[in-house]
Amino acid sequence: MIRIGINGFGRIGRVLTRIIQSRNNLDVVAINDINPDINNIAYLYNYDTTYGKNDELVNVKEDIIFNTNLNIKIHHQKNLLDVPWDESGIDILIDSSGISENLKSYRNLSDTIDRVIITNSPDPKFIDNEMIYGVNHHNFDREKDFIISSSICDATAISPILKCILEKYEIENGFLTTLHPWLGYQNLLDGPSKSYAVPGEIYDNYALGRSGPMTLIPKNTSAITATSKVVPEIRGKFISNSFRVPTNIVSSADMTIKIKENINLELIKEIFLSFSRKFAGIIDNNFDGLVSTDFIGNEYASTIDHRFLKVQDNYIKLICWYDNEWGYSSKVVDLINYISNK
Repeated sequence: MIRIGINGFGRIGRVLTRIIQSRNNLDVVAINDINPDINNIAYLYNYDTTYGKNDELVNVKEDIIFNTNLNIKIHHQKNLLDVPWDESGIDILIDSSGISENLKSYRNLSDTIDRVIITNSPDPKFIDNEMIYGVNHHNFDREKDFIISSSICDATAISPILKCILEKYEIENGFLTTLHPWLGYQNLLDGPSKSYAVPGEIYDNYALGRSGPMTLIPKNTSAITATSKVVPEIRGKFISNSFRVPTNIVSSADMTIKIKENINLELIKEIFLSFSRKFAGIIDNNFDGLVSTDFIGNEYASTIDHRFLKVQDNYIKLICWYDNEWGYSSKVVDLINYISNK
């Protein structure tokens, strides 16, 4: 049994815990979160507006949340180095806090735990490897990779699609627009644009401080920058933008991709279908009249919507869907499974 610690029990931390506890070989045994109220931590794990009531509710006893399947020690330290991870026998620490200051601390844990997984895409100087399950996870080096980035949700969704195309064709350039649900640091009503990575800091992107539930907010995206780290063949070839949209879950990516040679619709369709059969659980294919809410809780990295798959000469136009919390977290857990068994 691989013993997991989680630093940061927000949206991704709670989803990761639900998924991990459904796997037979992984167990969350310690959580650190700055929320000082353990009863509130248990409540947020038990009841979720997006994913519903947990299958088995947890209870609280002193500094432990527990049910018949889990027993988790809860800490409330601002500095992750102040958490006694060794007392819980942690094998792998997942940092899902998003706090950039933590990047300077991980090396100090090398005598305590086997591996650190970061659920974002930081400057490469802070990590040993960046991997997306289904794309480049085979690059894992047990001896060298102590700090591993599991990238971001957008890159996790579009990278396998680009990898699929690159197995057959050279990509010349492309365009990407993502539609991403609002995030917890956004405002219900207009206000300052607060930073998530650096608490207390205000972004100079004033538009991002406008009302999340009432607006479409155009913004830049790090999706292509993160994708280029795991699919280097596209580096410098894509232009990208994003919209924050007034929904709570499920993202969509709209891509136009120019390849070196002409292609027809049936051929590119078969390429995607063949890839999904070869690499189960990574890319799914949809032909039905679905909308965003139909993909809530979907564990695939992304689902290609074949209703909108189009080609013209050497251009491919496609739309994919992905649950930016559950789908992404599922691939993080798959990555942990892989590196634990390698």
